[in-house]
Amino acid sequence: MATSKTKKKVATAKPAPKKAKTAAQSAKTTVTRVTSAPSTTKKTALGGKPKLPSNLINIVLAESIGTFVLTLVAIVATSYFMLPFYIGLVMVVMVLAIGAISGSHINPAVTFGLWTMRRIRTALVPFYWIAQLLGAMAAIVLVGAVSGGVFSISFENFLDFSWSIFALELVGTAIFMFGFAAVINRTDVRSTGRAIGLGMSLTIGLVATGALVSYAQSNAVARQQAIQAEAAADDQNQPQEGERSYPREVYINGATLNPAIALATTERTDSQLQGNPTVQKDEVAYTRLGIEVILATLIGAALGGNLFLLVNYRSQIEA
Repeated sequence: MATSKTKKKVATAKPAPKKAKTAAQSAKTTVTRVTSAPSTTKKTALGGKPKLPSNLINIVLAESIGTFVLTLVAIVATSYFMLPFYIGLVMVVMVLAIGAISGSHINPAVTFGLWTMRRIRTALVPFYWIAQLLGAMAAIVLVGAVSGGVFSISFENFLDFSWSIFALELVGTAIFMFGFAAVINRTDVRSTGRAIGLGMSLTIGLVATGALVSYAQSNAVARQQAIQAEAAADDQNQPQEGERSYPREVYINGATLNPAIALATTERTDSQLQGNPTVQKDEVAYTRLGIEVILATLIGAALGGNLFLLVNYRSQIEA
């Protein structure tokens, strides 16, 4: 009797290990599935080619269209007093239109600043820059076609360097990028508020540099007058052929904060300084894009974006 009861107990206890084995196997299968995805991601990040987003074509088109519209407005808007408002308004509209697609950089300096902040992958930077360059060139072609070939650009002063222009572009871009980084870092702000914040950041950067331009131009004119006074004493006060009458700072309307816009916009000519709205046939319209604009905007964007990261990091530590 004892033996039969013992066998019956053993027989009823046998299915238990089978259930435990099944649970262990299912757990093992679950662990295998969970850990398989990270291993693939790690391999792609470390050893494989960087994966581009599936909507890369949409990003390129969005950046090209956004830069085209922004550059076109910068070319057409001749009144610098209202230009910061126009540019900021375009920024608001473009963020609402393409912000969800490409982030609405529409500025090579912004793309570079976000790259230094590790907010964009290295493989995407060339695509953003190419798209932005194409958008600016499309605006140039359109304005040139509408004006009947009157609108033209010269790159003869590309290598000229002005420390005043460099400082204006650097400070303005840093202010703009600081605000740009602050807005995109706010997760509690909706898309409309984010668009207004980015547009206002660009407007503030343009207004701040617009106030500084007048000081730079005043100092440049004072230096030019001193040089002319010294030259007059030696009877050499006449400018040479092809030389402009005033320092280069006098011919700019303000900072661009954007290499794409600088490519499409031009400096004023002597006749425009005298009140003539059009460029004369014997005058050359020099592009605003120069080595100082490129360096200043890139450095300013990196400085402004990473300065915000530093401030935000310190505030998080204190909190």
